[in-house]
This record gives sequence, C-alpha cells and structure tokens, in this order.
Amino acid sequence: MYDVRSSRDFRSSIQNGYWAWKLLAWAGLVVLNFFIPNEVFMFVGRWIDMPGAFLFILIQIVLLIDFAHTFSETLLELWEENEDRRYLGLLLVVTFGAFAAAIALTGVLFAWFGSPACKLNQFFISFNLILCFIVSASSILPAVQEANQKNGLAQAAMIAIYATYLVASAIISEPQDPERGNVCNPTNRSEKTQTTTLVLGTVFTFIALAYSTTRAATKSGAMGGGGGEDEASLPLISDQASGGRHLRSAVDSGALPSRALYDKDDEDDGEGRFGPPSDDEKDGVQYSYSFFHFIFFLASMYLAMLMTAWNYVDKTDEVAAVGKSMGAVWVKIVSGWIVLALYGWTLFAPVLLPDRFGP
Repeated sequence: MYDVRSSRDFRSSIQNGYWAWKLLAWAGLVVLNFFIPNEVFMFVGRWIDMPGAFLFILIQIVLLIDFAHTFSETLLELWEENEDRRYLGLLLVVTFGAFAAAIALTGVLFAWFGSPACKLNQFFISFNLILCFIVSASSILPAVQEANQKNGLAQAAMIAIYATYLVASAIISEPQDPERGNVCNPTNRSEKTQTTTLVLGTVFTFIALAYSTTRAATKSGAMGGGGGEDEASLPLISDQASGGRHLRSAVDSGALPSRALYDKDDEDDGEGRFGPPSDDEKDGVQYSYSFFHFIFFLASMYLAMLMTAWNYVDKTDEVAAVGKSMGAVWVKIVSGWIVLALYGWTLFAPVLLPDRFGP
C-alpha cells in the first residue's frame, strides 16, 4: 500500500473493499495461531514485538503532545475569532481540572504506595511531581511565551495528568516483593486492579490509533501518503473546490439556473443523485494507507506486550498473574519521563533555535 495516491491505483480497491475475503482470512489466521508452537511466539514476542511496542509508545507520546497543543490552540483561536467566552471557559475547566486531578492522584499515590519502606515508589512519585512542576512553570516563562504565545498551562496540565497516570499504572504493575510482601503495592492480589490497568491501557491505545489515522489524513504529505506533482496530487482537490465556489456564485447571481449545481455533481460523480456513493479519493487519498497499516502493526505489538506484562508471566500459584513485572514498571516510568522531556523540548526549541522554529 506504499505510495497509493488515489483510487485510480488498483491497490486502493484492496484497501477499501473485499471485506468478506478479509474477514475469512482473519478467521483463518486466528485458527492457525492454535497450531503454531509456543517457541515461535516467545521469539516474536522478545525480538519483534517488544521493540515494536516501544516504538508505538514513542508515537503515542508524540501524538499526545501534538493533541495537547492542537486542542488548546484550537480553543484559543475559536475564542479570539468568535469572542465567545464559552471556549475560554472550556479551556480553563480542562486546565484546572487536569491539574487538580494530577495533584489528587499524586496524593493518593503517596498515601497508598508511598510508605517509608517503599523508597522506589517515593522516588517515582516525587520525581514525577518535580518534573511536572518544572514543565508547568516553564510553559509560562516570558521567553517561552515570546517565542510562542499559544504555549501555556493548558498543554502542561494535559501532559501532567498523563504522566501522573503512567506513574500510577507503573506502581500498580509492581510484582509482590519477596521480603516486604504487598506493603508497597496493596492492590497486588486484586484482579479488579489488573483488569482496570489493562482496560485503561487498551483505551489509550485505541484513542492513539484513532487520532494517529486522523492526523495522517490531515497531514498525508508529511506522513508519506500523498503529494507529488502528478495528476493525482492533492492540489487538484483545491482546484475543484475553487471551481465549485465559482459555480455557486454564478447560481447566486442568477447567471446559471440552480440545477447546474446538481448537474455538476452528477457529472463529477459519474452517477445519479440516487446512485452509489461518490468516490472521494479519485483525486487524492484521504489518508496514508502505508502509515495506517504501520500504526496498526505497531499497536498490535503494544497490545501483546500490554497483556503479557512485557513478555513476563509470574506463575507462582495455580493462577498465572499477568500484568505484574518490573519490566512493565520501568517501561511506563520511562515513558512518563520521555513525555515530560519531549514536551519541555517543544517549549524551549523555539527559544533555542529561533531560525528553525520561527514564523
């Protein structure tokens, strides 16, 4: 599916059709999994799934930061354009609500998991709190505001609550300590906690999938899914949209009858008004097919690691405890640090490199 530019490419029909055959092939692959030796899954999980899952985490982090900036900047633009205080109110509610949730969750973590015997937990919680404070304070520094006036506490609040969630998820993933037992993780034997952690991780994964494919649709050229100077490039869409505006202006002025709009639609679609749906990708794909499959490929690896605690299953009893391992703990902790570090870079990069990030 690499470099598919429009529905004129025969591969586009494979992407958007043949659903019965695809479902049949998927069912066959599910059945085939039961006949594959366990050694194959162990090899794939260790050497392929684990690196792919970590790469998906990095993509999730980039998408989260992108969402934080896009969300807050969109609300600011709507407020400035429409002079509607509801947009500003929504932004303030999200900002202070996220900060309040992060502070409350930090307090719960200290109360439940930060006993004097749990030095590592205290470090995780305290260090995350310090980093969140640093990036939040940095977002309103005069130099940062001068480089980008749309930077502010709204983005920092969303990053802070997500980083705090990662710390909570990491601590809950700690296995039982052979010396201290469940002192540092009172939820260690709670199946509900394990299920909640798995569900939340899955929800974040599907949100990242939906958002990544949406961003690929709006930035297909940057993602490698479109562009170029041939007849299937996206500027043709703009030309058609401009032509449609001119046609409507002619109808509004009385130079053309109103049925001209419908005649043009029928001519473009090649079908009547009651025929099959029009092809919206004949002049350019709506998203990058290759990027779409690449993201889902990595997401499947991440879900595999999520459900197996990063390739570790502790079977000390008759029931295997899935989701408890120090590997899972450190993956989540480091992910939180990367989130805060990358967000900090987005704040200071325009200050340090004004030529590259300037208007």
